[in-house]
Amino acid sequence: MTATAVLAANAVAHGSLGVVGAGARTAAVIGAAALLDGGNAFDAVIAAGLAETVLLPPKCGLAGDVVALVQPADRPAPRALLSIGAAARRLPQALAARPLPRDGGLSVGVPGAPGGYAALAGLGRLGLGRLARPAIELARRGIIWPALCAALAREADGLLARHQPAGCRYRPATGPLDAGTLLRLPGLALLLGEFAERGAALFHGPAGAALAERVAAAGGVIGRDDLAAPTAEWAEPVRQDGIWVTPAPTRGPALLAALAGERVLVGGPTGEGTSVVAAADGEGNAVVMVHSNSHPQFGSGLVAEPYDLVLSNRAGRGFHPDPGHPDGPAPGRRPPTTLHAWALDTRGTGRPDLFGATPGGEQQVPWNAQVLGDLMTTGPDDLGAILTRPRWSLQDGARVPVEASASAVRPAHVLLRVTGTGLTAAADPRIGAVALGV
Repeated sequence: MTATAVLAANAVAHGSLGVVGAGARTAAVIGAAALLDGGNAFDAVIAAGLAETVLLPPKCGLAGDVVALVQPADRPAPRALLSIGAAARRLPQALAARPLPRDGGLSVGVPGAPGGYAALAGLGRLGLGRLARPAIELARRGIIWPALCAALAREADGLLARHQPAGCRYRPATGPLDAGTLLRLPGLALLLGEFAERGAALFHGPAGAALAERVAAAGGVIGRDDLAAPTAEWAEPVRQDGIWVTPAPTRGPALLAALAGERVLVGGPTGEGTSVVAAADGEGNAVVMVHSNSHPQFGSGLVAEPYDLVLSNRAGRGFHPDPGHPDGPAPGRRPPTTLHAWALDTRGTGRPDLFGATPGGEQQVPWNAQVLGDLMTTGPDDLGAILTRPRWSLQDGARVPVEASASAVRPAHVLLRVTGTGLTAAADPRIGAVALGV
């Protein structure tokens, strides 16, 4: 068997009770354990996703956002979950004499992740206390700093050092952490414990005060009133020719346009401030969750103590810098986001049987379009081979092989296949994504 064939085989897992795919092996194991404990696909996704906030802090966390495509067993078609924090009420006024920065205090978005995680957990049956427990223990005991996180932290070293000159847990004053370092995160364990108690209202309490204080110290304007606003919203996906995508302000509609050849995508920076977790169960539930600190890794570059909390920059990266623009910052307006997820009906039943998403900043649409094009051309029978094919990114309108990039960023698709004869998860293993079946 060739090395390529081995890679493709290792990308796929099958199960009858359930399957899980995640951006980190330990997260996938924790999601599978939730299934074995009597949970469903939603329990598995949240257990794995909360674990990823500890294992992959450059990419996702409780101050980020959540976008998901959900197929409940009792519904004929999927639903979309959008939990993207709106602009702070005082942001447009603060930008009256300056452009919207891409990092620092004014770039910080209102967190949507707690509302999104809580909404998905509400479709499960184990409860937030059980689902958060493995992540809390990981943070308390410490994680072995992964090679991917070490590479991303080196790429973001200037960002973290500029905003935390005295150092923080993710970037000590002595310099970037080496891969293999034991990193304990007691503040994040405390935050996850508060989330288990408060759920969507996490930032209504002490964590919100700490976040607002850190943002204000960096010149930002998020207030307690902004943090009290709800973020999670259920919405109808956009459907076209047997494909469902998450709606605006996600890039789902742009993916449909790309597949239809209606628009030339220019592409742009490849980001790695995002991860994907997906799960399906034998009851007929399936969910793909994209959770993100925005672009690039470590979001705004700010870390809020005492919670070891990386603050996102969804506002700085998502909004148009001109407040008068239709996508400019306005009180209560959600920023556009590159995040999106999709589902595909390969059997003509009217109900999707394939689900997927990838991280990758502006490259999410090109990379998803390539995978969907392969699936629609060759069929879904060899997900591993499709996932592990060479990919290209769009840079200034030109196709550039991903392998030619010096960045640590690569496609990291996670896919689900749900049929009447079994469950399959597939995860691109080239930067550490893992699929498990139980």
